[in-house]
Amino acid sequence: MLSHSDESKARAEIEKLAAEILQEPLQIRLLSDRVYKLLKDDLRQQKERIGRNYEGRL
Repeated sequence: MLSHSDESKARAEIEKLAAEILQEPLQIRLLSDRVYKLLKDDLRQQKERIGRNYEGRL
């Protein structure tokens, strides 16, 4: 568990990185592509888990 000062420090680092990324269109595109890929992979994994749960019931 993080202390309040650790959370504040981590938040400040993330805010700084976000500000840097927002200044560069290519970085925004790369970040967006990465987030999209992670979401797509997560949805695929959820579908696989759901599919396995129903296999034994049919």
